[in-house]
Amino acid sequence: MKRRASKSASSSGISDSVNQSSSQKEGRAAPWIALFVLFLYSFWAVHQFQYENLPMPQSIAQAGKRGFSEESAMEHVKALTGFGPRIVGSDALDLALQYVLETSEEIKKTAHWEVDVDVDLFHPKSSANILNNGLFKGKTHLYSDINHVVLRILPKYLPEASENAILVSSHIDTVFST
Repeated sequence: MKRRASKSASSSGISDSVNQSSSQKEGRAAPWIALFVLFLYSFWAVHQFQYENLPMPQSIAQAGKRGFSEESAMEHVKALTGFGPRIVGSDALDLALQYVLETSEEIKKTAHWEVDVDVDLFHPKSSANILNNGLFKGKTHLYSDINHVVLRILPKYLPEASENAILVSSHIDTVFST
């Protein structure tokens, strides 16, 4: 009988150590599970914010003359990327600039009757930009032979609007590696 008692005592000791090691594993997994749940909740929250608060993309027909159409914007992006890499001084950049100028003139022709649209193409003198901090500290960027297209849209019946403008700028040139 003593043997049975000692045998059951030793088996209960083994089961205690097994239970203890499994609870340690569960304790180690709990922070990872909590982090995973937090990660999923964060994705859900961002999705809900975008779905509930941001406007739905408009087609060309929905936007009309006064609105912004993502569909139309994507057509312009595809047209510009169709020219290939647009390195400064390349024919592709000249073609892209011509496309932007023609598109700007088309916007001017088809603009809503309540706005005036000015299109300006200018060629500034060369300029340099000396970098004072960061990874490229002490380096100089030199810009020359670059044309610019400026499109200014003003309401016809609000003369003070010409004094306050917002500049939306974009590069159509690319570097060779992009």
